[in-house]
Amino acid sequence: MKSLKTVFAMMIALVLMLGTVSASACTAIYVGSDLTEDGSTLFARSEDYSNSYAKVMYVSPAGEYKAGEEYIGCYGFTYVWPKDSYSFTTFSDDNWEGSQNICPDCGETHKHNPYGAAGTNEMGVSMSATETLYCSVDAVYDLDPFTDIGIEEAEITTVVLSQAATAKEGVEILLGIYDSVGCNNGSGIFIADNTETWYIENLTGTQYVAVKLSSSVAFANPNQNVIGLIDLDDTENVIASANLIAIAKQAGTFVGNEEENQIDYQASYNGEEGVSSRMVDALNFMYGTTDKTAETITPADYTISNVDENGSIVPFHSNIALTHKYDVSDIVAYYHIPSIGKAGNTENHIFQIFSEDSKADTVEWVSMDHGGYSPFVPFLPMLTSDTEACYKASCAPAAFVTEEPTEGWYYKTTGRIYTEEGRKTVDGFKVLPENWEKSLYWTMDALSNAVESGKFTEEQIAEVNAKMAELQNLCYDAYDTLMAAAAGDDAVTMCTMTSATTAFNVHQEALKLLEGIQ
Repeated sequence: MKSLKTVFAMMIALVLMLGTVSASACTAIYVGSDLTEDGSTLFARSEDYSNSYAKVMYVSPAGEYKAGEEYIGCYGFTYVWPKDSYSFTTFSDDNWEGSQNICPDCGETHKHNPYGAAGTNEMGVSMSATETLYCSVDAVYDLDPFTDIGIEEAEITTVVLSQAATAKEGVEILLGIYDSVGCNNGSGIFIADNTETWYIENLTGTQYVAVKLSSSVAFANPNQNVIGLIDLDDTENVIASANLIAIAKQAGTFVGNEEENQIDYQASYNGEEGVSSRMVDALNFMYGTTDKTAETITPADYTISNVDENGSIVPFHSNIALTHKYDVSDIVAYYHIPSIGKAGNTENHIFQIFSEDSKADTVEWVSMDHGGYSPFVPFLPMLTSDTEACYKASCAPAAFVTEEPTEGWYYKTTGRIYTEEGRKTVDGFKVLPENWEKSLYWTMDALSNAVESGKFTEEQIAEVNAKMAELQNLCYDAYDTLMAAAAGDDAVTMCTMTSATTAFNVHQEALKLLEGIQ
């Protein structure tokens, strides 16, 4: 992957020219295999929720969930496992022993995997979920509201990766749940294997669209739905809920051609949604411009469609024309855009999927915390039996205090307190938990907040940026080592060790940057 090193510094310089800071939120990107240097399919997402909100990463072993057992999620969804689970890589909000097994999302202590976010199972099915979407049209939502017992995005990866042997089966499992109990919120979801990539959007309780993406389409998704005009007769590449058109017609929001079985999903279900600053920055990055604004961007600039100007069915396409063929370094640079890579990132992941059928056809690149200050470490997930200890170090939550601490690691920030007058935002300090330095998440959180809260001097910030670039190049070297190990003897042991060693080195180098800073 020589090109990764040669373009990395140039791409980072470019993205620093783009972007304005916006509220924490997830941002995805997809680039089809015709548009990449090595012919791989690339899709990625930053998982955003809150600054100093820990994640762990691990391998869920085969049989972790047993046939006939009931899985209880965070928010009312339950699921009886039809068969023993496959093994899969996954994330979790930290509800492990360091937090006394208390889930930071629902406050419960029962066994569950909150916000698994992304992963790949032993069968080679990969997915990225928890890209939250919203319905801006009350008339539609009132007819098809979210359901209390529906599946919440926090549970989607765990359920699908536990059970799906192919991407298509994963789609069928998820849509079957939507049809039976609905969903608890809106989502944009990727499900892929080495033969195809599906993208699914739902904006209301039981209505959805799933599309098989073409190899020639590219798009960005910063919490905005991107499926536009679709022809539902394209049954090979589109699966939609039965009442998709009927609900929009009943709401009086339908845009499309009912006779041709075509609906503009974005216009019909989300036509009042505006354009976020992250969409502006993402499109400027992908179009290679700096002049797009929220006022000039229209849905035609970012939506995908399988209908051409004559109304005929064609492969899914967008109007985004990339300035060059992408590789992983371009996606890494995407997550250095200031509005996209930021303190609210909990983790970031890139999937690089090749068409050949092998245990090395899927690469999962993982960055913990701030995408701009945390290198992406490569894994071959089907050849990974465990993750390095720093990914699994569990800690208590961070604490917010209004008086400056006399010990421990902390940084200046604002927080919310409750008084007799109500909730107030006040200046204070976020204090990292005991043993934070054992965790890769918390170490990268300490580093990024040291930069952004003024703990580092300008000279030290330059040193941090140089070290991050150096470590990213180390990760690119690790990719080459992984690919060689995948073809050798004892591939699982060697690939697991390569990724673990790379993560360990990233962790130790980040700790060195933090030494002496308080």
